[in-house]
Amino acid sequence: MVGNDLIDLNKATTESNWKREGYLNKIFNHQEQEQIFNSPTPSIMVWLFWSMKEAAYKIINRESLQRFYSPKKFSCKNFSDQNETFGVVAFEDRTYYTKSVINDNLIHTIASSKKENLAEIETYYLENTSCYLSDFNSKSDKYFLEKDENGIPNLIDKTNNESHFASISHHGKYLAIIYSKAINA
Repeated sequence: MVGNDLIDLNKATTESNWKREGYLNKIFNHQEQEQIFNSPTPSIMVWLFWSMKEAAYKIINRESLQRFYSPKKFSCKNFSDQNETFGVVAFEDRTYYTKSVINDNLIHTIASSKKENLAEIETYYLENTSCYLSDFNSKSDKYFLEKDENGIPNLIDKTNNESHFASISHHGKYLAIIYSKAINA
């Protein structure tokens, strides 16, 4: 099971004031807030933790089909590498593993219930438009992307109608679709 979340940093900067009173207390636990304030780039850490929580939430939503808002129930820890940041998100009795890419424009986090699956994920970036499904589908001869009656995305093999997990995230001008590398869309 996989999930992903994407943050357009320019949009986040102009539309969200994470420094306002009470904001961090509603979303982050004490340890996360310490990491945010001790970071050389606190705003990046805010959005990194948010994207980690959201990516893990998308896995839970796919499994349970339940929507809820409870960001403090998700606890994040991250470990930086040169170009990627790896992390762990705990939710109740579950653990999710994350891999995030951070650049000047965006933060993109992929979460999986199995750490080894992070290396098996293909990412497809598109411009965030209202017709992204048809944009993606026009570029793939073998698969098409659709959402089921619960809004959950899947890649469907055009030859055998087999369904594969996918995850979609969009914010601002960016959109990311992830799926297993075993599928070559």
